[in-house]
Amino acid sequence: MRWQRAQLWWLVGWLLLGGTLLGKGLYMQAKAHFAQYLIEQAWTKTLADGQSHKPWSWADTYPVAKLSFQQNSQVSHFDRMASNDSLYVLAGASGRNLAFGPGLVLSSAGAGDSGNTVIAGHRDTHFSILKGMTVGRRLSLQTASGKDILYQVVATEVVHESQTEFMAPSRDDRLTLITCYPFDALQGGAELRFVVQAIPVTQTLFTLN
Repeated sequence: MRWQRAQLWWLVGWLLLGGTLLGKGLYMQAKAHFAQYLIEQAWTKTLADGQSHKPWSWADTYPVAKLSFQQNSQVSHFDRMASNDSLYVLAGASGRNLAFGPGLVLSSAGAGDSGNTVIAGHRDTHFSILKGMTVGRRLSLQTASGKDILYQVVATEVVHESQTEFMAPSRDDRLTLITCYPFDALQGGAELRFVVQAIPVTQTLFTLN
């Protein structure tokens, strides 16, 4: 009886732990996607008047770009629905901001500016769409002026977190997307990063010609 009781409590403990982790994951997902809705409203105002708008009154950031992905048959239906194929990018890639959306690394080039524009996001929420990203796929970045810049992916790579050269300023115009790797890991503190690099389509055509 004592052994059976111990087994029962062991089972109950694991069920409670699993329920807690599942609830936390669902809460993070809900918060991330609801925040994008509020950020979208702020972005609409920015496009209308050219000013920066906070998505909620206590926010210490604001949207600076809209990142859109073309449909890709290699990306699962679930991942496309989770991302809605469009994401609003916040100013600053701090841990607080990344909970609500991908963040522009402020030391990099701004959206639409010359140089290397670096955007980071969480692998289990907004940047889960990077799973299955392939060379040749196209995406666009809308700036605060309403200009849409079309990019084409030219490289994807898994690197160690200490390898930061891909975040350095560049002479050409490029977009660099970063998230933790692997995508399906259950624990945090990943040492690897998945990096996507894209260049403007007009620049791609010029290079090919």
